Amino acid sequence: MSSAVQPESTVRADQGPDPLAVVRGFDIYDSDTAQALDEVLDVARRGCPVAHSEANGGYWLLTRYADVVEVLGDDERFSSRGGKSIPSRQFLEMPPLDSDPPEHRAYRRLLNRFFSKGGLAQYEPAIRELARALVDRFADAGRAEILGDFAGPLTGAVLCRVILDLDDQELMTQAQLRVQRISEENTPEAWMELTGFLRELVGGRPRGRDDVLDAVLGGSIEGRPLTEEEKLGVLIVLFLGGLDTTRGAISCIVAHLARTPGLEDRLRSSDWVRTDLDEFLRHDSVVTGLARTVTRDTELGGELLRAGEKILVHYYAANHDPEQFPEPDRLDFDRGRNPHVAFGVGIHRCLGSNLARLQIRVAFEELLATVRDIRFADGVEPRFAAGVARQPERLDVTFERV
Repeated sequence: MSSAVQPESTVRADQGPDPLAVVRGFDIYDSDTAQALDEVLDVARRGCPVAHSEANGGYWLLTRYADVVEVLGDDERFSSRGGKSIPSRQFLEMPPLDSDPPEHRAYRRLLNRFFSKGGLAQYEPAIRELARALVDRFADAGRAEILGDFAGPLTGAVLCRVILDLDDQELMTQAQLRVQRISEENTPEAWMELTGFLRELVGGRPRGRDDVLDAVLGGSIEGRPLTEEEKLGVLIVLFLGGLDTTRGAISCIVAHLARTPGLEDRLRSSDWVRTDLDEFLRHDSVVTGLARTVTRDTELGGELLRAGEKILVHYYAANHDPEQFPEPDRLDFDRGRNPHVAFGVGIHRCLGSNLARLQIRVAFEELLATVRDIRFADGVEPRFAAGVARQPERLDVTFERV
């Protein structure tokens, strides 16, 4: 067992790891914990599913599906305001992610039409062209580093060039690096860099393009224009979601292809996104967890939570709860109904979920039309990055050209 799970001080000779001791130091930014995440969460779930961690200023960790769904569906007791990271180091509120009703509905109305299935359909040819061009760059070499050569450039180009109409490769690269720093480090400096970058980005941007960026810069809610801080907050949400999570989902699926002979054929089926994608999303849950704030003293899972305390709603843990998903650590494409929480639940369900599904579908259509027999380059399973986004640190693979 990893030292992240079973240090000497947390082991009971008769029963194994002490769940309270394991959770007491639980830190999503710790690299050793990231490598043993399933084991750590299993110990916590069985022994103390609602438990307090002393890491990062202190917070409650939720590991059961039922508790996670309860919190995500109750904005009165568990507020989205006050930041989604633990510790909260962002400089601005990030609506609609950090907003509660009724303001939340107003922000979503401002953005929804751009991220509906119908609104996104017009972008599929451009996304396909980008994906095909990226695959063509490395197909003949017989090897690639998937995050740097494919998943990262694709999601960066889709957000910046296709969705925001910002055709600048260097800009896309710089934006992605800043978002990655927030995901993996959550330092004040990382938030300051991204905020300053976006402030400069939109400063001289012309208006009148009827795209999502134009809607944010010229938008209003409840009869008043958005403040400059609100505009930047919305853009931070778009960049965090658009540049990191789909990148991670694509890389995790490629890792499954590399370790599972024959899985490529399943993904070459025309309907795999409809039948199988949700199981990939459940199993990997790239966004591991986000914070809520307790608004009043309340009971959850037999524990008393005080007003003002933070909760880490752990999506990955919920999606690996055996009470909800039998044999949760196994990919099972015959589960049928799959009520995973990888995109959240309720009013805060991910705004970009339709865009993520579209990008993933097109990415694998183009990748698997060109290469086959994907394998880990060195035969060794990749390490996972610590932080909010659970994805390989890098993913070197080899393959044959079709």
